[in-house]
Amino acid sequence: MNFAYKPLYTRDQPFFEARIIGLFFFSLFFTSNILLQFNSASKVVGILVVMVLPFILISAGIYYYYKIFQLKQLNPIDLIIFLSLILPLYNAITVHLIFDVKILKALFNLSSRFYVVMCSLIYYAIRSQKITLKQFVYANLLLCWFCFALYTFVSLTIPPATFMNSLGDGLVGFNPSKGGYIYRFSSSVLVFGMIYYFLDYMMKSNFKSLLLWMILMAYQVFVDKGRTELVSEIVPMFLFMFLILKWHEIAKKLFVIFTLTAIVILIAYLIDPKIVEFTADMYWMFIKFFMGQKTGEGSADLRWTEMAAVYDYLVQHPEYIFFGIGCPKKEIIQANIGTVILGDIGVVGGLLSQGIVGLIFIYSVFLYPIYVWRVVKHYRNDLIFNAGILGCGTVFIQSLFNGNIFYSFLGIMVPLIIVEYYRVKEKFYWRELKSKQQNQSEKEL
Repeated sequence: MNFAYKPLYTRDQPFFEARIIGLFFFSLFFTSNILLQFNSASKVVGILVVMVLPFILISAGIYYYYKIFQLKQLNPIDLIIFLSLILPLYNAITVHLIFDVKILKALFNLSSRFYVVMCSLIYYAIRSQKITLKQFVYANLLLCWFCFALYTFVSLTIPPATFMNSLGDGLVGFNPSKGGYIYRFSSSVLVFGMIYYFLDYMMKSNFKSLLLWMILMAYQVFVDKGRTELVSEIVPMFLFMFLILKWHEIAKKLFVIFTLTAIVILIAYLIDPKIVEFTADMYWMFIKFFMGQKTGEGSADLRWTEMAAVYDYLVQHPEYIFFGIGCPKKEIIQANIGTVILGDIGVVGGLLSQGIVGLIFIYSVFLYPIYVWRVVKHYRNDLIFNAGILGCGTVFIQSLFNGNIFYSFLGIMVPLIIVEYYRVKEKFYWRELKSKQQNQSEKEL
């Protein structure tokens, strides 16, 4: 077949592209944190978040009423989302009890967390065959490249200092080793693209996917400059290789990756040697930080200071270690604890905000993909299934560094939906196989 006429994908439903585009916009506005992260920097976005919230709550109410009282059944995705809605209320109550903030006001500050309920509608649409899993995956890949373009454009054209007033609220951070004010964009959508293309190369030797993966990784290194994010993404990917490939395959593919990486570094060095030197210095500071050494870098050393402040606070108030203090505004944290940004100190920030009870609840979610991984046999080598499993593992590693899952379940919902889909698909496969075997044995009799 002529390359010009070779299809890039197969259409599995009528209006295939239209469904993908529609799902892309639905995910952009309702089931991802892409726009929500601009909430602290733009009053317009903040107003839109609040205005859309009644529609989301009404839609969720109708959906759960239908599932509970009409169908009288909830699938694991529904249960995880439904239980995740307890967290904002849990946090609002603890903020009220400790800092005397009204519960409704505390809930209002956490209003963006309720967007996760829209993920139930996506999974329902997949199960009812309104959309297919393939369309869901393509929509998220489209979302990945949209974020890549948006983040790159904003990073290169709008100085982060423009939004310095939102410092500490997630969008902008300050790090002298990275040039001062920097954007702290959410990487959850980009991570799905990285995982998908990485596995497509590892499992199917698709060289185009390797190039696309390298482009996304280059963004992470040279534009985003997120060191902990990069490590938390790279480590589970390369560890996962040892579960799905043989040793000689691993050596071959690693050689190709390292060769391309060397070429990219050489090109960057030829363009401007300072780019490579600057990046190398950043990661050397990162290594020294994890070795417990003083780095001389304000951002890295500040994290030790923040963790020390949390330790001192919990020593003075040991009763808070069980239920946490919730997620109060940064002004309240600064006045009572010190200069602490919860997202900077990962699981330590999670312990402070959620307490031991909250951590146990949140981390118990990761037991489900482990269970599904053990149950699924027939589709064990499926690319998309493995992308879902690896996605859950990556979110777990990221939780140790940035703790995003402690404040929103949106980052884990895409891989969880994939994992749950294959659990059901596996069950139907064996049921149909058993039925065919029974019919075959009856015919033979």
